[in-house]
Amino acid sequence: MEKFKEENNIILNSLGYHLRQIRQQKKLRQKTIAKLCEMDSGSYSNIENGKRNITILTLLKISKVLDVSMSELMNFEIER
Repeated sequence: MEKFKEENNIILNSLGYHLRQIRQQKKLRQKTIAKLCEMDSGSYSNIENGKRNITILTLLKISKVLDVSMSELMNFEIER
């Protein structure tokens, strides 16, 4: 069970890093993304920091705000 927890953390951290890179390329602030996704900035920050597992619907909101496809959001390298 511990192995799965560690793998989950790696995936969440990798996704968060990828989201941060896209957001920064688009010169947007976390606060802006959070507001447009109707969430508080702390929650969005936790996503980018790999501390929060998100639903597919939240990921869809983020993709629309960042103006990228879902497949682009999910196209990230898993950092081991």
